[in-house]
Amino acid sequence: MNTHFHRLEAMGQKDVDLLLTHATLVNVLSGELQEDTDIAIHGEDIVGIGPGYRATHTLDCRGKFIIPGLIDAHIHLESTKLSIPQAARLMARFGTSTVITDPHEIGNVAGVEGILYQMDSAKDNGYLHVYFTIPSCVPALPDPDIDTAPNTLTPDKLRLFLGRDEVVGLGEMMNVPGVLLGLPDVLRKIEDFTTHRLVVDGHAPMLSGYALNACIGAGIGSDHESTDLQEAREKLRRGMVVMIREGSSEKNLDTLLPLIDPRNASRLMFASDDLDPTDLLERGHINHLVRRAVAHGIDPIVAVQMATISPATYFGISHRVGAVCPGRFADLVVLDDLVSFDPKMVVHRGKIVFRDGALCEAGTPSDCHLHPTMHAVLPTPQALTVHAVEGQKARIMEVVAGQILTRERFVSPRIVGDVMVPDPAQDIAKVCVFERHRGTGSFGVAFVRGFGIQRGAMGSSVGHDSHNLIVVGMDDESILKCARQICEMGGGQAALYDSHVETLPLPIAGLMSPEPAEQVADAETRLEAFCAQKLGVTLQRPMAALSFMALPVIPELRITDRGLFSIAPGGYPQSVQTFSCK
Repeated sequence: MNTHFHRLEAMGQKDVDLLLTHATLVNVLSGELQEDTDIAIHGEDIVGIGPGYRATHTLDCRGKFIIPGLIDAHIHLESTKLSIPQAARLMARFGTSTVITDPHEIGNVAGVEGILYQMDSAKDNGYLHVYFTIPSCVPALPDPDIDTAPNTLTPDKLRLFLGRDEVVGLGEMMNVPGVLLGLPDVLRKIEDFTTHRLVVDGHAPMLSGYALNACIGAGIGSDHESTDLQEAREKLRRGMVVMIREGSSEKNLDTLLPLIDPRNASRLMFASDDLDPTDLLERGHINHLVRRAVAHGIDPIVAVQMATISPATYFGISHRVGAVCPGRFADLVVLDDLVSFDPKMVVHRGKIVFRDGALCEAGTPSDCHLHPTMHAVLPTPQALTVHAVEGQKARIMEVVAGQILTRERFVSPRIVGDVMVPDPAQDIAKVCVFERHRGTGSFGVAFVRGFGIQRGAMGSSVGHDSHNLIVVGMDDESILKCARQICEMGGGQAALYDSHVETLPLPIAGLMSPEPAEQVADAETRLEAFCAQKLGVTLQRPMAALSFMALPVIPELRITDRGLFSIAPGGYPQSVQTFSCK
């Protein structure tokens, strides 16, 4: 029996709780605008569309447009630096009613306990449906010679989450080499979830040809890592659902918009992946992507479909979310127009949660706790020395602005004595990763170009995916001082120069803050301004870019606590030396 079925209210024989009248409904199911439409809501649900309903409360929506609550098809909520209750409050302002989150950040740091912590945090938040894909790659690559990871989620541990209502799939399969090599544990994870008719999310940057065919054939159904149009088109043609991503450090929307066509929109959707609180506050959430798409000429109905019914259908939750029709949750957004997509009112599960610029109180979030996670043992400054040979080229990482890719470059280094040192004239800084979970004292050292840093150091305990401590700086003393500062505050981000310090504490697993979004965003803004003004950093969103420097599944070079690695598309990371005879 459908326990959500309000029979008498649906038939107009009893008053409903809320009636929205005379609206123009963006019907994502029929692909049309329905003018002068009434929407009847009772309890948490939409019970009817059409005239003749009576209600306890009636709101005239004449001249307004109503769309379904928006859906983020792929996000790591930890990337917002906010606890789930705080992130939910913020996202509700922008019309987001549902997110599909992959908690592999906290899964890496705290294992099963961390994932359960996020699930408990999501309960009764009152603003947001939170569905989970369970992290498939904790660690990203199961090789201690590449990266010291704090936790390992085996197939047996992942099975603990099968059957939970909030679980809709297996999280992004980053271990592409494991799929292509047919590693039993990797294939077992995919099989366990597909057997339960759950989706398998993908992570296949720059993958093409035979390797792409093999990954899709293994059961991987979607991807959010396309950075050029041809790559996305090939994945779409091969059968993947393509998520068009626009986050804080991964900006692919403008490049991929030409892919959108009414004939393929059901296989396309929007995702933010990683999104800082400052960006959330300043630009919005999925409504920002819809707005940008429409501004570039995409039909508003098509853009709304990609942000609602497309992800709801793919993840198997369209019976409850993704459309405004009887039997679905009453998740809807009231707009003045289909251009700005700025919500005037947001309804979530039948309750008005945002109206006329003000957030309405809703829900009682769970009180959750997680153990401390900062246990780094830092080396001496002398241990960070990189000896050079005169005349040899240095292999360095180069940041690609607006992307999480890096480039491998060979440069003539600045050498003092027989030691390679940072060189502000060439925009070359030292980057270090310190193991912070087990107290092993392991660390890696390399050099990077693209931050524009001239002095001091900046660092973060957010370092995808193992989330070891990563610091970039212009001298070893500043690098270690920055690392100590982050450890002492229980995790977070910091920047310093001489006696000047700016911090953003993230005491929840070194990833998140329990404070309100405005407070966290303000601290983030001050930190980035400090980096620009005191350290000379020129890169936009430098902390977001820094957090990806240690992810050994993204081409071309990465630095972990085990050293510097070269990564080819679909290939296994290869250890490389800082210097080359090239």
